Amino acid sequence: HQDSLLAAHLMEANAPSVELYLLDISQPLLSCAYQHAVDRLAAMPHVKVWAIQGNFHYLPLHIESHRSITPRRSRRLITMLGGTLANLDHEPRFLRQSLLACAADDLLLLDVPLVSAPCDEPLQIKARDRLFAGGVPAPYATWLGGPIWRHCKEVERVDFHWRLETRCPVPGSYALHAVATVQSSRCADRQFSLFRVARYDPTRLTECLSELGWNEVAAIPYGGEHSLQLYRKRADGRPEAGR
Repeated sequence: HQDSLLAAHLMEANAPSVELYLLDISQPLLSCAYQHAVDRLAAMPHVKVWAIQGNFHYLPLHIESHRSITPRRSRRLITMLGGTLANLDHEPRFLRQSLLACAADDLLLLDVPLVSAPCDEPLQIKARDRLFAGGVPAPYATWLGGPIWRHCKEVERVDFHWRLETRCPVPGSYALHAVATVQSSRCADRQFSLFRVARYDPTRLTECLSELGWNEVAAIPYGGEHSLQLYRKRADGRPEAGR
């Protein structure tokens, strides 16, 4: 929904044309996203919508096999909205390897959850981070516990709690892991980490992106706990003056 709205705003800002590539590994989700985008953008004849079923960890393959239909190469905007960035196991590795096909002046738009306290102050994080302090929400627990109840025999109870990780790949960041404790009378309790969501220091994240060849263009905080951050791919491997 956010990507479709962004495409509409680009057209309203006098972009000559937009090609919207929707990529998801889930066919049902992709079908819903495609139908929504087509319906939302139907009144804009210069918008082309593509649906690509695939793994975004292999993004270079998809970029090369779905080149622009326009005669000349257009600037690409890679969007990672919602929890996409924050759910990755190793953000720098993904940004380094999965964005290999990006060229100079391509753009990267990230939705960034912000740290509530420095990563080296775990007690402050646990007190200030609203998600951690409130425990794993019931809707999260229902969603994450579904596979356990469906596929693990003789489960009697599943409890969730957050586990804090402060040594993360992006400097200054920390992550919350939703850990399920599974109880059964037939065996000892078992624990499974089922979900990860990270928080970032925006300055340290920008430094990390700069080392990977991306310069910050703009950063817009919103909601008190998030920031939209836009980056541009450099032509060479060196930071620009003043960065």
